[in-house]
Amino acid sequence: MEGALLVNKPAGVTSHDVVQVVRRKLGIRRIGHTGTLDPIARGLLILLVGPATKHQQAFQGHDKVYEAVVRLGAQTDTGDAAGRVVRTAAVPALDRSRVAEVLASFEGTLLQTPPAYSAVKVRGRPAYWWARRQRPVTLAARPVQLSEIVLIACDRDTITFRIRCSSGTYVRSLAESIAERLGTVGHLAGLVRLRVGTWSLEEARPLDWIAQQDAKALARELRPVTPGLGAAGRRS
Repeated sequence: MEGALLVNKPAGVTSHDVVQVVRRKLGIRRIGHTGTLDPIARGLLILLVGPATKHQQAFQGHDKVYEAVVRLGAQTDTGDAAGRVVRTAAVPALDRSRVAEVLASFEGTLLQTPPAYSAVKVRGRPAYWWARRQRPVTLAARPVQLSEIVLIACDRDTITFRIRCSSGTYVRSLAESIAERLGTVGHLAGLVRLRVGTWSLEEARPLDWIAQQDAKALARELRPVTPGLGAAGRRS
């Protein structure tokens, strides 16, 4: 059994939780995801099954497209809605053209420091392990590429935008930077992954649907991974 399974991950579960569901359904352990989605995030999660796991690193290098919601006026310790509010600030009046201009100013190569609550390994443990024990570590900034940022909507304290970015981009950190450039503080209130490379959320199966299928039905959903990391259509 080998191939790629496209999953529509709901909010409230971890990427590892999704892997565990599919492992139990297929009865095999050699399954891995191709890029973590935080518990608050939802959207496209690609699982590689069996020998296809050898392509994991290549999949992780694909550009990704997200729709993000930034809530202004409150900063959290995790950078997202799951965290504890650590700072508040007034939100200036938002002009749509000004917000669009600020978003566009982030396009290009950006040096970004991963958030304290991230999976970046430090001395053999993820950064969030140290942060939860009140022993924060220093994380090095790294270059990421933001190819396009498009404003979708904004109101008094909320901004919604779509972003196409390189692997390794932390949208939580970007949300804080956007708020700062607008003269306030903020956090990531919602995130949906729409695309990974050429794979789209529209092609993915909901996790609830997957949980109701047997192994044969899921096997028919596996997409053969080509040498160039393209994928054929669903098996009949």
